[in-house]
Amino acid sequence: MKKNHLKLSIISLLSLIIVPAYFVSPAVAIQYSCEVTPGVLISAPNDKMVDHVCNGADQAIRFLGKYELKPTRAIYIEITEEVINQDGYDAFGSYDRQSDRILMMSLPALLQSSTSPKMYNMPFDEEHYIGALAHEITHAIFHHNSINIEEKWNNAAQEYLAHATQLGVLSAQRREYIINSENTGHWEPGDEISVTYMGFNPTAFAVKSYLHLTQMTNPQSFIQILLNHKWLYISVP
Repeated sequence: MKKNHLKLSIISLLSLIIVPAYFVSPAVAIQYSCEVTPGVLISAPNDKMVDHVCNGADQAIRFLGKYELKPTRAIYIEITEEVINQDGYDAFGSYDRQSDRILMMSLPALLQSSTSPKMYNMPFDEEHYIGALAHEITHAIFHHNSINIEEKWNNAAQEYLAHATQLGVLSAQRREYIINSENTGHWEPGDEISVTYMGFNPTAFAVKSYLHLTQMTNPQSFIQILLNHKWLYISVP
């Protein structure tokens, strides 16, 4: 459920609970927080995407909680109607470590930004939007739990966890379809997990990461490798 405090008369009519804003964002934005996860704070021009954001946050936090990864502070998310430029290319969303904030396109803006946006070789839709949100939220939670390492050195570790979570929050039917369509296994001992591989085949990277994480008998030891990683690629033990 979404919450805000600025449109008091409208919200009262909808019988929603009013809570104060917790952070400052552009004057045109309204501040919201999530009912189940009140530490997720949202800045948006209206409430159209807030339920999606809260749903993505709830699912990501539940999935990562199974691996003892939890937010240690508030997660700030700003919804924008503009295309996001991430290091020279267009992105659906991004997490900035310096400001500790997530910038995410609204679903309508995202769908209108391309004639046929796709995710994991499928048409982009509301369910994939939840997955994309969970992906960015994972980046934030990763940094909440990792030691102070320059971001450029642990991109592979972050993307492994973010893509595994992104698949993990999809419906079982859709996740099974993606896994079966890709027809690949999990990361094997001696493999090198790298953003180079992800760039060539992001769907295979996601499938291999999800299968590897969820099929390990002792995932916590590998989670610690991820959080303390200091190189451009991960050699799978």
